[in-house]
Amino acid sequence: MKYKTTLFFLFCLTLNITSFAQKEKMDQDDKDDKREARTTRIRDKTDYNLFHRQMLSLKEYSDERRKIPNLQKANKMTVKVSAVVDTTVDAGDKTLIGYIRQDIGDNTSNVYEVTFDRALKKIVAVKFTGEGDEVEKEEKAPPAKVVHKKNKADDDDDDPDEAKPSKKDKDDDKE
Repeated sequence: MKYKTTLFFLFCLTLNITSFAQKEKMDQDDKDDKREARTTRIRDKTDYNLFHRQMLSLKEYSDERRKIPNLQKANKMTVKVSAVVDTTVDAGDKTLIGYIRQDIGDNTSNVYEVTFDRALKKIVAVKFTGEGDEVEKEEKAPPAKVVHKKNKADDDDDDPDEAKPSKKDKDDDKE
């Protein structure tokens, strides 16, 4: 039994060794490209993190956060304010764009558009988009009251099923 186990182990080991032996070594250009791609990814990630932290420290972000309790009372829905970095930019792009986003229930709106300069490593512009005010006004507006007026033609209770006897008919029946 011991002999079979040892033989099986050696067989598996030889199969694995052949797979490692077939791997080609990378030349210096491939190593440099791989290293450069890695450093670019790391730089991008640090830029995104720095930008996100700076967006969280903006006055506009804190102002929107202060509006949350009033919006929740008015809308009776969950309200969330978040800072979002757009990561779909090219690697050679010198600026990043982010948004201060407001979620009211299922409605999402970008309240502010924020621009970050990668060379200066700081926020250079904060632009109010106005989307948040439109959503707030729509949510704050009281819903129109629907008044259903009864139409006599549609009312089934008022339709006489049979003719009501009059006083003359009652007198005739007595006789």
